[in-house]
Order: sequence, then structure tokens, then C-alpha cells
Amino acid sequence: MGLIALLGVATVGFITVVANFFGARTYMILDGLLLTVQVTFFGVLLGLALGILLAIGDLYGGKIASTIIKFYVEFFRGSPLVVQLFVFYYSIPNMLNTLIDKFLVGFVVFALNSAAYQKGYIKGAMESVYEDQMTAALSLGLSKAQAIRHVVLPQALRIVIPAWSNEFCSLAKSTSALLVIGVPELTSALKTIASWTWRVLETYALGALIYLLWISAVMKLVDILYNRVRIPGIEITA
Repeated sequence: MGLIALLGVATVGFITVVANFFGARTYMILDGLLLTVQVTFFGVLLGLALGILLAIGDLYGGKIASTIIKFYVEFFRGSPLVVQLFVFYYSIPNMLNTLIDKFLVGFVVFALNSAAYQKGYIKGAMESVYEDQMTAALSLGLSKAQAIRHVVLPQALRIVIPAWSNEFCSLAKSTSALLVIGVPELTSALKTIASWTWRVLETYALGALIYLLWISAVMKLVDILYNRVRIPGIEITA
């Protein structure tokens, strides 16, 4: 049986067990998990795109751009995620005398936070292949921009996969912080169910198992991808 088919069978069986145990409240767990998955993938993928731009700007954008990027990265890497959520959901709207949707805040903050971390991974990967590859590309008549796009960046993105997978794991678990602004992700749903049913141990044990299963499944797929596209002899470990 293929990996995808096996995961499908396991998922159906798992949902059946959960439904039998929690009854009508199962929909809250599924909705929370779906939102958690959406925030995680949105944050990681948009963070990847922004991280690439930040890494390029830091390496080739000049002193002013590099300084701005440094302050951005230091804020998001140096402050707790909960504080960032409070700043974007309470402080900034209060200063602007407006309201911002909590779901929008959650998606945006996670993307900006992930971008700050991924910038460091991508920059390191680009630097690991930059000098020799850039010299070779320029000698073939490519411009600097073409060399970055067609030579340096494709190799860097393959090298950075292990670090990217670590960022995915971290961000997936950090989605639990969204409960502080009222976003009904998985941990928030579990907290509500535990308070209703008084089945605290069972509820949070289930939550831990759900996080473990879905993150492990994605990591397995990422490992398969990395083994297929990795560059022998040019690797970094995360």
C-alpha cells in the first residue's frame, strides 16, 4: 500500500475513533485542525517567498536595505510570538483607531514571523554556493540578477530544505498561540472541549497525538522530497 493510501486509511480510522469518543464536538476539533493547517502552510509558504526577498535584499541591497532588514528580523526573532500577536491585534489598531480581523492578524503575523527565520536559512544557503557559482555564471555571460535567479537561488532552495522543515515544525506548534486573540485553532478548540466535558487528560492527549501525526506525516514527505532533489556534496544540516 502506498504512503498516501496508508495515510488516508489511518486518517479515516482516527476520525472515526475521535467521533465515537467526543460525539458532536468532533467538528470543533476538525475545524480547529483545518485552521491550524491553513495558518501553518500559509505562514511557511508566504514566509518562504518573503524570506527569499529579504535574503536577496540583505546580500545585494546595500547598506540601507540591509539595516532595515536587520531591524525587521531582530524584532520578529527577538520578541515572543504572543507579543507580536498583541501588537498587531491590539496596539496597531488602537493607534489607527480601527479594527483588524483576528484571522487576518493571525495569518499575517505568522507569515512575517516565519519570513524572519527563513531569511537566515536562505541567506546561509545562498552564501554557501554564492562565490564559485556566481563567478562561473558571470563568466558565461549571465548578469548578476540572472545568475542569482537561475544559478544561485535554485541550488540554495534545495540546500535549505532541512532547515525549512524545522521551521515548519516550529510554526505548526506555535499556532497554539493564536488562542490569545480568540482564533479557534486546534489548541483553542481542545481548551473549549476540555472545559465543557471535564475530560482534560483525554482531550489534551488527543491534541498532542493530532499534532504528532500530522507534523510527522508532512516531515516524511519533506524528507522524501529532499532525498530526491538534494545536491550531493553541497549540504547544510539543521
